[in-house]
Amino acid sequence: MSRGLFRYDVTACETKVIPGEHGFIAQLNEGRHLKKRPTEFRVDRVLQPFDHKKFNFTKVGQEEVLFRFEAGSDSMSQFFESAPVGSTNPPNVVAINVSPIEYGHVLLIPRVLECLPQRIDPESFLVALHMAAEAASPYFRLGYNSLGAFATINHLHFQAYYLAMPFPVEKAPTERIMITKSSSESGVKISQLLNYPVRGLVFEGGNTLRDLSDVVASSCMCLQRNNIPFNLLISDSGRRIFLFPQVSIVSSLIISSAIHITEFP
Repeated sequence: MSRGLFRYDVTACETKVIPGEHGFIAQLNEGRHLKKRPTEFRVDRVLQPFDHKKFNFTKVGQEEVLFRFEAGSDSMSQFFESAPVGSTNPPNVVAINVSPIEYGHVLLIPRVLECLPQRIDPESFLVALHMAAEAASPYFRLGYNSLGAFATINHLHFQAYYLAMPFPVEKAPTERIMITKSSSESGVKISQLLNYPVRGLVFEGGNTLRDLSDVVASSCMCLQRNNIPFNLLISDSGRRIFLFPQVSIVSSLIISSAIHITEFP
């Protein structure tokens, strides 16, 4: 805050758990509502081409960039003070969110210099799972909002932050729908939420993060092709993924089947 990088002081925002069956988390964040960057694109199309003329993350100041993230080759996380950036290895950048809603609120921007539009693909989603795994904290979550489901920038990015309490959806009961076929002994289990105000799918299992990433990304890409907005929540250090499809209507407004990631149930 002292450097003037944030639009407001999120630590001054009142947050509380609402009494009731689900224990939803509410936050009074007037700064985010009043000062957040406005949407610059249509909200009725999930897939839209990248537009260099509009705001994107190549235009943020260097002072907002925290570090580059790459998945490690072993179970140990490491920090390097400097590393070369080559044209054949575009960096995954972690930057501050200037309109935060919680402690440690950052943006993960996969292959930032490739200027990818906001859409899920297997490789980028795998980067997000690796970040969750290497953070190795049950309080650290990542999320994704598609276009038409509250994303405000058409440049591929994930939200991430710490919250020292479980989201209500993480405690919701589930019912298994299927286990995906796999050449290994362990496929990915897909379940549906039960007794919860919104519908959603839960993905977990698989022998590797790649197994889980491929199944979730495939589901998201199907939604994208069919112009269905959606939100994702990555929890349990990348081992559990929640997928919430949205329903759009003719007026280009959104009937939300789940609250977007920055205010997730």
